[in-house]
Amino acid sequence: MLHLVLTLLLALVLQTSLGAVIPHTTPEKSCYLSKYQLLVSHETEAVLRMRDKFVSIAGNGGLWAGQGHSRGHTFETLSDKVPDRVMVVKAELSLTTTVLEFHDTSDFAEMRKQPLAFLTQVQNDLAGSVAPALAPLHEPSEEVSHWLNQLQNTREMKTNSCLEASAIRHIFEVLNDLRCVAFQEQYN
Repeated sequence: MLHLVLTLLLALVLQTSLGAVIPHTTPEKSCYLSKYQLLVSHETEAVLRMRDKFVSIAGNGGLWAGQGHSRGHTFETLSDKVPDRVMVVKAELSLTTTVLEFHDTSDFAEMRKQPLAFLTQVQNDLAGSVAPALAPLHEPSEEVSHWLNQLQNTREMKTNSCLEASAIRHIFEVLNDLRCVAFQEQYN
């Protein structure tokens, strides 16, 4: 009996020590976006509180100031290519996080912190998972290229307040686009 216990103990020690030394390879997926399929309620509530605070400061008309960028129906009409959809979400997140980083000393600045931290994390997850796998290989469709160029022109030509209103107006659409990419990525 003692011999059996010692043998099992030796096997356990060897397995543990060799497990740390010998690298284990596991199949890698291109992205791990599945955690964004169902957004955490406290994150979406923070975004909603931020949007409501913006409306209370700027008025409901503030959401329409300058008309910002026009999303159109780009996301809904894109092909089923995950890389195209990821590029759109990355561009939308880039604009939104840039706008939320604008210097602000009002009460609204405090409301931006949690949504900005969450969106920055999403942006980092996308950058880490998409750039190595897709950036050098994927050329966006003509439709996506056109939309990305329009978005860039809007960023350069509109005022900060106009961009802010536009980004906040579209923030839930961006989150929905992220959910769609997460679901689509899982099944490709």
